[in-house]
Parts: sequence; C-alpha cells; structure tokens
Amino acid sequence: MNSVNLIGRLVFDPEKIIKDDGLVICNFRLAIDDVYSKEDRADFANVTIFGQQAELCMRYLRKGFLTGVTGHLHSDIYIGESGEKKYPLKVIADRIQFLQWPERVPAGGPTEDLAPEDDE
Repeated sequence: MNSVNLIGRLVFDPEKIIKDDGLVICNFRLAIDDVYSKEDRADFANVTIFGQQAELCMRYLRKGFLTGVTGHLHSDIYIGESGEKKYPLKVIADRIQFLQWPERVPAGGPTEDLAPEDDE
C-alpha cells in the first residue's frame, strides 16, 4: 500500500509549470511539525499536483498556509554530481485540502468596522 496523508504549512509560495501539452503542474514544500520529538523540529515533504487542482493551488495557496495533502509517494532517479544515483522521494497529491484561505476583502473595499451602527 502506498498512501500518504499530511498536514503542514507551505515553506514557499507554490511554483507553476506548464508543459508543452498544456498540463499544469504545481510544486510546493510542506513543513510538517514533528509532534513526537522533544525538540521543536519539522519534517519536510515536496509535493506535486497536476491539472485543475494545480491551478487551484496556485490561486489560493501561499507561503505559511496550513494545508492537507492526500496522495502517494514517488521516487525520481537522477545522477548526482559525484556520479552516484539519487532517489529522492516526493508526494504526488491526489487531493489538496485548503485549511487556511487568503484574507477576504469586502466588494466595496476594506472597512474599519463591519458591525451595524446603533440608532441612539
């Protein structure tokens, strides 16, 4: 079984790639708090998502946003500078859950107080 569920914060704004055939790819990195460590530390996961969900990620995700990811692990293979094979793991996302959204601004622009005024 190859299944991954993660919740973390984006380390940087998502990066967008458009392939020659028009396929949209979104890459980002999540920082996942290590709740089992006695130290204040995090693990990091590179995440890739494709298509319409990639476009939504580009539109709504930003650095620091809390995000849920469901997907599977995938390893790439490349030759490093020293000539040895490298097998980095990344998560191919099947589903992204936006757990934090950008600040919303009312249609008329920002206002200082949205509460109704008292008629006294």
